[in-house]
Amino acid sequence: MKRFGIFPSFFILLTIFLPGCGYTRQATLPQGIKTIYVETVKNKIPIDQVYAYHPGLEMMITQAVIRRLHRDGNLKVVKREEADAVLEAEMIGFEQEGLRFTSLETVEEFRLYLVLQMRLRNTKTGELIWEEPNFSGDAEYFVSKIRSIGREEAAQRVVTRLARNIVDRIVEDW
Repeated sequence: MKRFGIFPSFFILLTIFLPGCGYTRQATLPQGIKTIYVETVKNKIPIDQVYAYHPGLEMMITQAVIRRLHRDGNLKVVKREEADAVLEAEMIGFEQEGLRFTSLETVEEFRLYLVLQMRLRNTKTGELIWEEPNFSGDAEYFVSKIRSIGREEAAQRVVTRLARNIVDRIVEDW
């Protein structure tokens, strides 16, 4: 019986002193990147696909990313000439699709998709740090008598989610 008493103690000590899975919330930025400039998002949605466009979306995204970077605190947002890195983003898609339908085939719920093409560039060397050709975010909304309100709220949620994901991509480099 004494022989089995040492094993539980050994395993408890082993789990305490061995490192876990390696997950950390610490930033994994390239060396020397402490500041960032966020360019205003450019609208590159083809003219024949602008039926779902929401006016002012470019500025909403840009401002949301800047707010999220301030909240995150790993990078300081500065003027372009002072920045170690610059985030360039182009909006290449803003679409909605029916998600839930009634028995009469009318849409009850929509999903909005926002797609960006992004690049993070080192301003000192001009080197491309990373590029994301199809970075997306989405949100759902229910159709109501005042459809524009639901869609407006969904657009705001898409932008908020997208900003969080963009900042995570910048500082965590998944």
